Amino acid sequence: MTPKEFVMRLQAAVVDENYAIYRDLFMHTSIEKASDPYWKRALALYNSFSLEQKEVFFEVIHQISVDTVSNILGVIDGVNSVEGIEAELVLKYDDEEPPLSGDLQSLFLTEEEKREKMN
Repeated sequence: MTPKEFVMRLQAAVVDENYAIYRDLFMHTSIEKASDPYWKRALALYNSFSLEQKEVFFEVIHQISVDTVSNILGVIDGVNSVEGIEAELVLKYDDEEPPLSGDLQSLFLTEEEKREKMN
């Protein structure tokens, strides 16, 4: 697996699939059917939004996912630091060489930028 393949699969599995799940949950779950107090509050907030505000809400969810994945990839690449992690992190797929890590954050952000331009 190449770093680009990894980034694209991660983008699909984490950003795209989770976005679709959250969008579906917010759009199709009634407060009465929710049992978790957190979800009841979140659904009440969502239901108080206008249609335009709901779309902005989903844009925020998407951006938070992108930022989170980007930051984690930056940690794996050694670009972003995490207190207490001093050693170099290396991400490998199976025992393939070279490792996947090194430029994952840049690849991810480049792919995300391409997708934004298409929309």
